Amino acid sequence: MVPTVEVLTIPEISSRLTELVARAGASADELRRLADRYELSQEGQAILRKIDDLTYLQEHAER
Repeated sequence: MVPTVEVLTIPEISSRLTELVARAGASADELRRLADRYELSQEGQAILRKIDDLTYLQEHAER
C-alpha cells in the first residue's frame, strides 16, 4: 500500500472541519459525549477521529 500525503492550508483544514461537523449533524463535543456513553455509530467514530486529527493539525500549524 502506498501512503498518501496531503498538504492542507489552514483555511482548507477549517473548511474540512466545518464539512465534517455538518455531516455528523453534531459538534465535536456532542460526538465525544456520545462516544463516552458508547452511543456513537461507527461512522460517527470515524468522523470524530478525522475531526480530532484536523484539530490537532490546525492547532500545531505554522502560522
